[in-house]
Amino acid sequence: MRNKAFILIATAICLDLVAGCATTMKHIQAQDMNQKLQSGAIVQKINNFEVILDTSASMYDPHKWSHYGYTDKLKTTKLEYAQSLARLFNDSIPNMKLTAGLRDFTGERWLRRDYTNLWYGMAPYVKEDLGKAIYAVNISGVDSPLDLAIDAATMDLKLLAGKSAVIIFSDGVVMPKAVTSAQAMKAAMKENICIYTVQIGNDPEGKALLQKVVKAGDCGAYVTGEEVSSAAGMAAFVEKVFSGTPPPPPPAQAPPAVVPPVVVPPPEVPKKLEAIYFDFDKYVVRPEYGDTLKRNAEWLQANKDFDIRIEGNCDERGTSEYNMALGQRRADAAAEHLMDLGIGKDRIRGVSNGEKNPACTEHSAVCWTQNRRADFVVLKR
Repeated sequence: MRNKAFILIATAICLDLVAGCATTMKHIQAQDMNQKLQSGAIVQKINNFEVILDTSASMYDPHKWSHYGYTDKLKTTKLEYAQSLARLFNDSIPNMKLTAGLRDFTGERWLRRDYTNLWYGMAPYVKEDLGKAIYAVNISGVDSPLDLAIDAATMDLKLLAGKSAVIIFSDGVVMPKAVTSAQAMKAAMKENICIYTVQIGNDPEGKALLQKVVKAGDCGAYVTGEEVSSAAGMAAFVEKVFSGTPPPPPPAQAPPAVVPPVVVPPPEVPKKLEAIYFDFDKYVVRPEYGDTLKRNAEWLQANKDFDIRIEGNCDERGTSEYNMALGQRRADAAAEHLMDLGIGKDRIRGVSNGEKNPACTEHSAVCWTQNRRADFVVLKR
């Protein structure tokens, strides 16, 4: 503990020096990829992304690297190197409509432990604002809880529409739980997530760890900082993260064939409408689910032959009796919102499943979040 306290004090003293050096380094000019995007040479495949910066104590270690405008290798900290690469990454992104975020992760922060902070977003992507946030991040901890940052990023991204990418800048040193968290992220988001890692430094154990994190995501790539430290190298990496293969040209059109008219069947009735989720031990409907309930109400108004059964669900914590009561209160709260939106009380049934119908069976915070919900089951009148 004495050694950790010493590192924390030394780290706090060095924060101003870190920020000062970051602002005086010459900026690498990024490649302009907008022409490729506008011409169709690259096609956007990602809707959301989150950058994760390692700010643990090992990132304060010295690091020599080649930098534009310097004849000799520049000597900075690993964090400053990571910030420079993250800034170049940001500058290389072409003009796409995206939702973005920036997190760090660090260990013991004075009297607090295992810390991750959201420095930007989740918000509509603004290149200038994200660039400023990248250099606002600083070192202030000992351990390296990358797992907490991945867990938090899962919560940041899982409710967003479209496909997402996580880009981790880290040395990969001493992060034993990170792979498990990456696996949980993949389980929660399935094909909608890809994980990319950029290794700062050349620690062999760090390389192995970061490669396992990418493999757990089943989609993404591992690169070294040196591979993306040039404008060309970073442009290739950004293209890999954000763009997919352009569609093939359409085949030559054949003369139109005479075909019988197609009978279009009526749209299939869904088994369930959109679910809403609750905070731990709460049954108050969160404001962000107002649009979800409005869409459910509009569907019921357009489909008068169907009713709805609202099923309140809980995570596994608490007694069965308490969870049955809490599930009923969640169902009743959702029902009140539907009635306020014009759905008749005679078309709504509210029941509780308690903890008996989990959407996820792992014993983790990510799973518990999925299990605290209200389901809207469609019933034929």
